[in-house]
Amino acid sequence: MKKLHYIALIAVAFLFADCDTNDDGFYNNVYAEVPNLVAMDAHSNTYTVGEKLYLSADFSRYLPDGIRTLDAFETTGATEFAFSYVIEKQISGGDWETVSLDENLLDIVKGNAYSSGPYVYAICEYNDVDETYEYRMGFPLLAAGTYRLSYGYNSESLNSVEIRSISPPTRLFLNIDSLVTGIDAAGYYHFTVN
Repeated sequence: MKKLHYIALIAVAFLFADCDTNDDGFYNNVYAEVPNLVAMDAHSNTYTVGEKLYLSADFSRYLPDGIRTLDAFETTGATEFAFSYVIEKQISGGDWETVSLDENLLDIVKGNAYSSGPYVYAICEYNDVDETYEYRMGFPLLAAGTYRLSYGYNSESLNSVEIRSISPPTRLFLNIDSLVTGIDAAGYYHFTVN
């Protein structure tokens, strides 16, 4: 009878030892690192009330990935890639509040954007003419104050933006970690609106 208990214990141990806790395999995730896919338009970090802070992404479906080229469109079947960011206004000392904005006020030039709650959800749409994913949107600056922008709302990274393919269910999901220039060590772009 004791033998049966030991056999059962060993069988259960094998079952738990064989559990796959790697969600990437289940969700078909692949990763790439490609710098500078998202950028802010060149501007001093001082704006005037009524101006817009423009963010752009315009990247080829053919991405450098080490010594090879990754075809993002062929790999994922995705006609869209998404990333998010948040803009906050300083209310006192070290306290910040999220700037929420009605979607109708966003100046969407290319791609799409949704302003829902504390962040902007940016959609880069595929342009089959030049084979690029494109996004360009102006965030209106409606009040004077000190502001900061961060790509870290859905990310643990401080110096990059995470861009994810919106792939069909049976295809791979490509997660691109893209270094961003112009942000500080804490992951923020600081600017003032007068």
